[in-house]
Amino acid sequence: MSHTLFCVLPLFLLNTLLYCEHTRDAELTLTPNSSYLFNGEFVTFICDMREGLDTDWQYRINRNGQHIFSFNTNNAHSLQLTPDLSGDYQCIGHHKSSTEFNKQSNNVTLSVSAHRPRPTLRADRTAIPVGGAVTLICSVEGSTGWKYEWFRRTSDSDEEMVLADGKGMENLISVAQAGIYWCRGRRGNPVFFTEQSDVSRIEITLPNRISVTLQHNWTQIFSGEAFAVICQMEGGGDTEWEYEWRTTSPNTPPEHSEYRISHASVSHSGQYWCKGRNDLYSSTNWSVALPLRVSPNKPRPTVRANRQTIPVDGDETLICSVEDPAEWKYYWFRRASVFSESQLIRDGEPNSDISISQGGIYSCKGGRGNPVFFTEDSDVVTIEKRVSDKAVVSLQPNWPLIFGGEMITVRCDIHRYSELEYFKMDYIDLELEYENAEWEYENTEWEYEWSSPNSDTVPTSDEYRIRSATVSNSGNYRCMGKLRQDLYSSTEWSDVITLTVSSNRPKANLSADNRAFSVGGSVTLTCFVNPSTPGWEYFWYRGEKTSEPLTSQLSAGPIRVSEEGVYRCRGGRGEPVYYTEYSDPITIYTIVTNKAVLTLQPNWSEIYSGETITLQCEIQGGYTEWEYEWTTTSSHQPQNVNEYLITSASLSDSENYWCKGRMRGAQQNSTRWSNSLKLTVSDTPEPVLTVSPSWLSAGASVTLKCEVEHPSAGWRFYWYKTVPDPSDNSYSYELLPGSSSGTKQDSYIVHGQTHTAGYVCRAGRGDPVYYTDYSQPKFVWSADFHSLASLTVSPDRAQHFTSDSVSLSCEGNSTEWRVKRLSPDDRYLSDCTTWGTMNETTCNMDGWQSDAVYWCESGSGKFSNAVNITTGFVILVSPVHPVTEGDYVTLGCNLGTEKLLSNVTFYKNNKLIRNNYSAESDEGFYRCEYSGVVSPESWMSVKSFNSPIPVSLIIGLVVGILLIVPLPLLLLCWYRKSKDTCCHRLIRCQGTNQSSATIHTVNQDENQQQVYSSLLHGDVCVYETISGAGNTGSGMRDDSAESSDYSIINPDSTGTNIIFTRYIYLKDSFAF
Repeated sequence: MSHTLFCVLPLFLLNTLLYCEHTRDAELTLTPNSSYLFNGEFVTFICDMREGLDTDWQYRINRNGQHIFSFNTNNAHSLQLTPDLSGDYQCIGHHKSSTEFNKQSNNVTLSVSAHRPRPTLRADRTAIPVGGAVTLICSVEGSTGWKYEWFRRTSDSDEEMVLADGKGMENLISVAQAGIYWCRGRRGNPVFFTEQSDVSRIEITLPNRISVTLQHNWTQIFSGEAFAVICQMEGGGDTEWEYEWRTTSPNTPPEHSEYRISHASVSHSGQYWCKGRNDLYSSTNWSVALPLRVSPNKPRPTVRANRQTIPVDGDETLICSVEDPAEWKYYWFRRASVFSESQLIRDGEPNSDISISQGGIYSCKGGRGNPVFFTEDSDVVTIEKRVSDKAVVSLQPNWPLIFGGEMITVRCDIHRYSELEYFKMDYIDLELEYENAEWEYENTEWEYEWSSPNSDTVPTSDEYRIRSATVSNSGNYRCMGKLRQDLYSSTEWSDVITLTVSSNRPKANLSADNRAFSVGGSVTLTCFVNPSTPGWEYFWYRGEKTSEPLTSQLSAGPIRVSEEGVYRCRGGRGEPVYYTEYSDPITIYTIVTNKAVLTLQPNWSEIYSGETITLQCEIQGGYTEWEYEWTTTSSHQPQNVNEYLITSASLSDSENYWCKGRMRGAQQNSTRWSNSLKLTVSDTPEPVLTVSPSWLSAGASVTLKCEVEHPSAGWRFYWYKTVPDPSDNSYSYELLPGSSSGTKQDSYIVHGQTHTAGYVCRAGRGDPVYYTDYSQPKFVWSADFHSLASLTVSPDRAQHFTSDSVSLSCEGNSTEWRVKRLSPDDRYLSDCTTWGTMNETTCNMDGWQSDAVYWCESGSGKFSNAVNITTGFVILVSPVHPVTEGDYVTLGCNLGTEKLLSNVTFYKNNKLIRNNYSAESDEGFYRCEYSGVVSPESWMSVKSFNSPIPVSLIIGLVVGILLIVPLPLLLLCWYRKSKDTCCHRLIRCQGTNQSSATIHTVNQDENQQQVYSSLLHGDVCVYETISGAGNTGSGMRDDSAESSDYSIINPDSTGTNIIFTRYIYLKDSFAF
């Protein structure tokens, strides 16, 4: 039993080992190792199980998952391929010791081509250079594992010669012999052969140089020319050469050295090469290409002349040029006129230029080759010969400006040279030479050429007559003369004469030195044409246009008339007469002694758009039956009545007005024109409203003043109070009492105003009343709180740094608010929505916007208190709202983070605050100054203390107490008064302030001066010294500046505030 187990155990271990190692992969490979094989080729499948012996396995080959054959003697099997065996192959091995243990190989893709491959034969060149070789390369594209066999054949033998048997792996060989080469590939066992490659012809290059030349040195051939292309060999010796041609043209070249073309055409254009050959495999290199271009057309020469006019006694050179100038000869021709035949003046000379001294029509052509090939005839060039005579152009009549419809003649005169020289001759020869010159001139026949703006109607005679001038005739005119017997002999062009034709018929202008004359007098009439031009005579008319002219008054200048009537004139000149338009009529009157006076009702110096006014014409004198005539500086004419009513004046009515009277029974008799009345109409004015004061004080009244920009009589003034309307961000206006019909005065006093208010005004005058625009709203501000509307500021001060964020809050009896501001630079009001963020009742500003006065307006139409808020680098810390009489007020000078020094001063109403200064009120503008840097000013408003005890009762109590005080106390008081003050009264106790500050305490009695004392530092009380009038020693101070002493409690502190404290009273008030 134990022996049996011992035998079985090794088998079990082997089996376990085999099963444990089944994860190792089998590998399938092919020989030849190519995935692309061919029909008929053998392939060997090799299965490597990678464990055990090859004989321990049985092998099965699958194609595309299907079994095709099996083998078990070894791990390799060969198969001859057919095209249907393409696919994916896999080897599966089964271990012979166990049917359950097998392994699978990788997949190998096999493609079987149905056709036998043909290798590709390439040569690095087709000809073997002298002393060199050619490299041949044989390859089967897309396949590997090939060996190659090489073959060669020559013209001496048709037998193929094996150069390489394919036993090596070389796919290239180097050859130095000419012949026909090919190759084939082989691989596998048994051997599989490819098809034979295409053959490659390899030649030996001979050292002889060869070139292609053109028979004539022409760079361009023209259609129809004869030429030859020649292949030239250098060093050919006695060898009989054959020639080979190559060309890009479609024509078939010859096989000899000369390529002759008897009649060129465009098809012969192209590149030409040639080479020489002495046997089938020996030839020269190809020559350099000869480019040949055959133009389809005959060339046309160009004739150039530096000038087309030959000066007197001069000559000119003509040049004939062809596009390709090689080997041309030139033929020149001349015609004496356009109707004559061309005459050959030069026959086939190589010079391309010719010198001429005659005028005429010239042309040329070129010729070359044998037979001669001629170009086209050139374009003609006309050459003129200048004669010594001179052309002169003139206008008849010679007027600088011609009008449309006039007749004008432009004349060309030819002056002979002898005539021009006449005035230079000696007196002895003068008469004879002049007669000869005159005879020559009269017997010369000329034709004329004109240069004019209108070339369609130019004549050939010496006169250019324009019977009815138009604007198109304007321009420059010149002429020349041509000899009739030789039309190419001509004068120079004459100098230019400019003709200007106006499009409009001119209108005569008539003026009179006076429009009226006294009995027995006369008037001078002057007629003229503008623009002024010579040659005019003037025709005069009295009465209608159709009447005959006053024949006795035809003149070239002014005339005098002594009869009343309507006069006209017009000008005329030329033959036939050309007339201007009639002048405007002028009426001449006999003057009466009455005087016309023009007045304005109402007589205001300034009239505004929309007002109603009347211009009244009054005739002074005894005669009462008048008709009226008006004139103005514009084309507008009022009706012929004595009053001109303008119900709504406009800017167009601004002009000068005149009037005069004409007797109703004698229309020819009239007054002189009245005085000129200048009427100026301006736009509707906007009055300017000012208010004083701008900040309210207790009990003060407000004065309103309304001013119109151009003050004039008749204004009444209307006064209004503004009522806020936050719903549409506007104001409505309510008339102030007593101004419903306007006030004659331009000022208005408002009594008892205690709160912020806005006002407007406007002015009116006339019947019906004409109103100006409303003025811009102006405001009087109160800093006092209003129970129905109030404004609070956070932080609670009137001055801020530019980096501060400030909130303005509205409180009162309303649910709808808007915060408004008006800065010194603003012309119009603005609200919080344009410069801040409005959140229900609060306006928030991030970073300060503008120094301005700020206030609230409620939905019920109320104004709040106003706050004047400013910014600066140094700011005054002062109360935003009014302080009550008797309160302590602390004024601080804030310097930000700068170290505090002791040189800080305070000012009230621009006056320095000092000790022992008596002021009527502590209300005013305050500011502080530190090291030359001044804070903005802030208004401090003081409201009176309203005591519940009547003043008379207080006075009575004081008098009673004084009566019962013991006499010793009075004597003691008198004694102390003589030393300094009457009494001391404790005002306030104040602890030590560790910050750097200066504190001033102020007390003002009804009839006392303000007295200032410095605050002592430490835990001490502040005392006020009260002095009676006259107890200062020398009475009231005349010092114009307020004064105050102050002290620095802690000068080494780094604090930033200086404090100034006062005890406030108002004049005519009393407080305990």
